[in-house]
Amino acid sequence: MSRQNVVVGIDVGTSSVKVVATDLDGRLVAEASTRYPTMTDLAGGAEQDAEAWWAAVSAITPTVVRDAKVAAVAVTSQAPTLVPVDAAGSTTGPALTWLDRRAIAEARRIGEIVPESRNGADPFFGTAKLPWLLAERPSIAARTAHVLSANGFIVQRLTGVATLDDTSASLMQGFDETSDAFDEQLMSADLGLHLLPPIVRAAAIVGTVTVDAAQATGLPAGTPVVAGGIDSVGSALEAGTLAVGDPLVEMTGFSSVTILAAPAGVSVPGFIHARHAVEGVDLLITAQVTAGATVDWMNGLDSTADLRDSDAILARSRPSRLTMVPSLAGERTPSWNMNARGIIDGIDLATDGTELMLAVMEGNALALATDVQSLRAHGYTIDRMLGTGGGSTSPAWLQIKSDALGIPVQRPASGHGAAQGASYLAGLAVGVHASVESLRALSAGIEAEYAPDADRHAAYVAKLERYRELTALNTSR
Repeated sequence: MSRQNVVVGIDVGTSSVKVVATDLDGRLVAEASTRYPTMTDLAGGAEQDAEAWWAAVSAITPTVVRDAKVAAVAVTSQAPTLVPVDAAGSTTGPALTWLDRRAIAEARRIGEIVPESRNGADPFFGTAKLPWLLAERPSIAARTAHVLSANGFIVQRLTGVATLDDTSASLMQGFDETSDAFDEQLMSADLGLHLLPPIVRAAAIVGTVTVDAAQATGLPAGTPVVAGGIDSVGSALEAGTLAVGDPLVEMTGFSSVTILAAPAGVSVPGFIHARHAVEGVDLLITAQVTAGATVDWMNGLDSTADLRDSDAILARSRPSRLTMVPSLAGERTPSWNMNARGIIDGIDLATDGTELMLAVMEGNALALATDVQSLRAHGYTIDRMLGTGGGSTSPAWLQIKSDALGIPVQRPASGHGAAQGASYLAGLAVGVHASVESLRALSAGIEAEYAPDADRHAAYVAKLERYRELTALNTSR
């Protein structure tokens, strides 16, 4: 029997690593995932052990690859998450995840130096973590040769080559789109940007799998390794959002992220901006910090039942009599309030776990509705949404989002998350897929569609006013 030809995608998510193999026609062949923890503290810290990422990749990749012929591999990841490494590529300290918001003063200082940066003065945007590392972790900084992105860390482990892909760079505060580099004033301000490795295109082949990496992962030595990019790029490629005018994509995992293809260089105050892997296209992004994380938190409160059961949730009256703000770890768009916290309104002695889970899902849907309204106010047409990632496996959640947004929500047949998009990027880089446009056929299939109910949509529109009143309570913190 001949060995199957595949391309491999790896995604280093906030909660887990996922590895997929797709065949040369883009069909999913195999997938596996494994979880790891995030260490948080009350000061806003959110760290991970990058060695756990590599251990996860090493543990599950052999089960995905088996004896296949691997044409190429690419890596996407949570972003901007930064990990310090020494000259040999070993970690010198924990990874500072995108969720880590301790570098407040540093972000403001950078904002004063480059006030025109289209990604604002918030620690989320990563750059501020570099001077924070120098000031707060001097012993780690002294042993650090490079600070890598999460996908860059796995790429370095696979190839021995340190790089920073341009989609991750473009997501960071102070990246200059015209020069394809960080602003010169920042580079000369002793803020630690010298620790960032060379910037390369997301589709660039940066090296090949080393013998040591092959032994650890089962990937054949000599396999081309592609730089990859942020997870939003992987989800956009997987869903077929390749050009301006393509549908809005929502990627729900630990957080909820909406992704819209926009003209290169677009700048909309308050939004998140990043390059696409497609030339001439940028991604305009909205995001809630805790979406799937809030569902997991709620579900974990009762070890005797799975509160995520869609039939039980959809059997309840909707909208729920409860209103929840699901900002359990600060918020990104639209408020950028890192002190925001969760609120549950209307709870009483008759409230049970299913009703609370319904409120969690509705809260995320109402947050999405707020962002979609803002996109429309800036002139963007949003008439349907593609749901991808782990959250899209819930029929109840997709129906709630459709009703709240008032538009059809579709789950692509290929909707397995950013890792599948990473495999497409790997295929593009080595010519397995002829062009970006050829990816449209891979994402054309729709597995399920959820249409809005007009009466429920009107009720959710009315409920949105109460939701906004509750989110305003966070401004007093």
